[in-house]
Amino acid sequence: MIDWTLSVTRLLQFASTLTLFGVAAFRLYEREAEAIDVPGQHWAWPRSILLVAPTVGILGTFAWLMAEAESLTGTWTSWGTVLISTRFGAIAAVRAALLGSLLVSALIWAPAKGLWMMAGVLGGVVVASFAWTGHGSIGAGSAGLLHRGADVLHLLAAGVWVGALLTLSILVVRSLQTLTPADTRSIAHGLARFSAIGPAAVSILTLTGVVNSWYLVGLEHWHALFNTPYGLALMAKLVFFVLMLALAAIHRFWLAPQLQAALRRPASAADVLRKLRVSLIAETALAVLVLAAVAKLGSLQPPVSIT
Repeated sequence: MIDWTLSVTRLLQFASTLTLFGVAAFRLYEREAEAIDVPGQHWAWPRSILLVAPTVGILGTFAWLMAEAESLTGTWTSWGTVLISTRFGAIAAVRAALLGSLLVSALIWAPAKGLWMMAGVLGGVVVASFAWTGHGSIGAGSAGLLHRGADVLHLLAAGVWVGALLTLSILVVRSLQTLTPADTRSIAHGLARFSAIGPAAVSILTLTGVVNSWYLVGLEHWHALFNTPYGLALMAKLVFFVLMLALAAIHRFWLAPQLQAALRRPASAADVLRKLRVSLIAETALAVLVLAAVAKLGSLQPPVSIT
């Protein structure tokens, strides 16, 4: 039971902080996002991200500490001791403090560019911190630095992808309610901007994933991919990732051109937006499954540590 508790609390942390960092990054590089932040229905959801994501991240962090305390000492009430006497406890405290400062800022200020920059920086630091509280911390010296560096890049690239997916999904769902030309242009622009950096994010995810697998599985343990819990969870993650790639290709090479054409023929926009809604929601669901697999991997023993 405790293993599943640890996995769920990790999932809450991953999902909330990757969303926070990724949505902030998307709104900064998309550059025209502020155009849709007008008073009314479009204004509420960006601020909701800035309020809900840090809150879930803080709650997930403390729930994870309690689960870790029960795993180590047999009782969750010793979480305070774990917090002050372990390295991952100290990292968790910093993580919660950063998220808390962002939450307070979001309660005080409107979600303008400066607040999104703050969310991007603090969210990026929090996301990167997972490299020191998981299997990415395995290794010492230059090998350990390379492993942690690859883990940090892997997490940040994942955040960029998750944030774009969530933002575009929300915009598409809302646009189907209004079907205004301005909404269609915003989505088309967002798809084009993400398509421009998407290949880089996929390349980083693939390369750093290979590096991480090299350190945690290794060529000598390749058979463990098929006969150990860690290997099976990793293979499930790869299957979900490949399916996400397939849907991303459909967006870039089929639906995005159709949406651009719909800008000249507004009557066809609704049909394209419905297709986008289905594919984006499906890709977002796959992203959740990938994060769930990653959260579970954190509680499993990697093949290189099995003697």
